Amino acid sequence: MKIKLLKILVFIGRFILNLIYSILKLKKTKNKVLLLSRQSNKKSLDFRLLEESLKKYKDIKIVCMYKMIGKSFISKVGYCFYMLKIMNNLADSKVCIIDGYSIPISLLKHKKSLVIIQMWHASGATKKFGYQVVDKKEGTKSEIIEIMRMHKNYDYVLAPSKKTGEFFSEAFNVPKNKIKLIGLPRIDYLKIRDDKLKEEFLEEYPKYKDKEIILYVPTFRKGKDINSSDLIAKINKDKYGLIIRKHPLDIEKEDNDYIVDKKFETMDLLKIADIIITDYSAIAYEACILNKPLYFYVYDIREYLENRGLNVDITKEMREATFKKADTLVKAIESNMYNYSQLYDFRDKYIEVYKKNNTEELTEFIIQNMNNISK
Repeated sequence: MKIKLLKILVFIGRFILNLIYSILKLKKTKNKVLLLSRQSNKKSLDFRLLEESLKKYKDIKIVCMYKMIGKSFISKVGYCFYMLKIMNNLADSKVCIIDGYSIPISLLKHKKSLVIIQMWHASGATKKFGYQVVDKKEGTKSEIIEIMRMHKNYDYVLAPSKKTGEFFSEAFNVPKNKIKLIGLPRIDYLKIRDDKLKEEFLEEYPKYKDKEIILYVPTFRKGKDINSSDLIAKINKDKYGLIIRKHPLDIEKEDNDYIVDKKFETMDLLKIADIIITDYSAIAYEACILNKPLYFYVYDIREYLENRGLNVDITKEMREATFKKADTLVKAIESNMYNYSQLYDFRDKYIEVYKKNNTEELTEFIIQNMNNISK
């Protein structure tokens, strides 16, 4: 009954929005790029870097819109009105870049001249998502996928390697010829050495001075503990300083002794850390280009395989760096015996573009598409 009601409401809503949108689309198309996100209430690092690069072209108007859908009823109603602003900008843009699922992008009928590029907010996909997990325990129901037209209307999907492109093709349900091998701008940011960043961090958090900094970045587990207590108990506090950076959607309480201010973004913490621990998070792909010891703490891998599934078998590809127990993981860290050749193979397979200037390449790709529209 709920699905039928949702189907009716979405049908009515889509009809009304398309009616409004058809009027807005009468506007003349401008030399405009729209950067659109609902991943955060602040401008992402990728959007900041891309926007800065696009500013070199003085004749291009750049509009950046970012807003999360809140959980309250009032927030959801507010987002409906916000979608009208999005539609107004879509109506006269030549190119739209998104970094996640966008309701107006997937539900509405756009001008043929609008080029939509999916710049997914992660540099890889260890865990399955989107169409890969339809009707699975941690996936979306097929009825919802159909009603909300999940991941429709993409002209291109960016991927940092051919292998990741295969995963994205399945997850977004797009043909492989729509996959474009360009990495996220954050890859370029990570390659820039920044000694001042670490100095600033240590000034604010002096307890990490003269210690090797371990960064633990677990993926989101809905309603489940990230199991950091075992790590905290096993790590030698005199030698190592632990930082825990939870997933933005994780609302579980954590020990504040290991949490640092959000002004240090996750990409900054990757640069600051000496050792990185993750699990099924795509943060592994950003971490692997830094040539630092990268470990995988997968205490619940059997359950995770059953409920969601994995694209990458890290127990094989990163065998010497993957652990189910905190004590064996910590012993491996303390041994200082890290297999870097395994890490380099992992990096070369999944981040083929790490040597490129991805921000510049993406900017040129956007300009190329804008010029094609003008012809």
